[in-house]
Amino acid sequence: MPYGLRGLLGARLTLRTGTKDAHSGLTGGAARNPLAELMEVAHACVDAKTGKVKIPGFYQDVVEPTKAEIKSFLASGFQVKNFKQAYGFQTLRTQNPAEILRRIWAAPTFEVHGLTGGYHGPGVKTVVPGHGELKVSMRLVPNQTPEKAFALLKRHVAKINLNVKVEREGMLQPFKGLFKGPYVEAVKRAAKAGFGKEPAFIREGGSIGAVVTMQKAWKVPILFMGLSLPEHGYHAPNEYFDWGQASGGMKAFAHYFSELAAMSKK
Repeated sequence: MPYGLRGLLGARLTLRTGTKDAHSGLTGGAARNPLAELMEVAHACVDAKTGKVKIPGFYQDVVEPTKAEIKSFLASGFQVKNFKQAYGFQTLRTQNPAEILRRIWAAPTFEVHGLTGGYHGPGVKTVVPGHGELKVSMRLVPNQTPEKAFALLKRHVAKINLNVKVEREGMLQPFKGLFKGPYVEAVKRAAKAGFGKEPAFIREGGSIGAVVTMQKAWKVPILFMGLSLPEHGYHAPNEYFDWGQASGGMKAFAHYFSELAAMSKK
């Protein structure tokens, strides 16, 4: 059962060096290449092999997960082989289960999602692009804020290439809820009633912006009872949800609401 979410900051980095694409045979060497320059920026932001973010100050507010949290992550039954199979990965940056879970649930990231500009058709067309756009995002952990992350990104990019325009594309705050307490124990009992097993408490690598808004507005504990599985294919073609999870979830929710009603009478 998740008790935390990573935040999100999306950004577009654009660079225009000409009004149109030019012939590389006639202009190459003298003309600036915006795609090459944007790749230089990407390299200066993240180590492609390790995933370590190179932006100064990026890790300043990060709080590492405790040993108890990592132990609970591992109790989820996570297997590297199943993880690779579910997402179609051939290789990973690490094979250590604890390190994988720390990276996907409790560590911030910098990801490159796309690079556009120039020629995208079959074969090679020898043009020097007139413009380029780099699409990136950062997943953030509790204590980090997208506002600060964006400021750090803009400052860092400006030092590398003053001509690159950095525009924010949405942001979501990270969230960390309860790990212990009566409500957590009620969720444990509810999950066991629905699925026959006591759940492990984990964090989720994704983002749900409304959760932070609800917590600020209602000032009450917020817990999750996640039912989807990795093999259900979030956001992928043929995404589905199986009856076993649905029926167990209905039992679990009914049990949890019964527990809440009993708690309110005490």
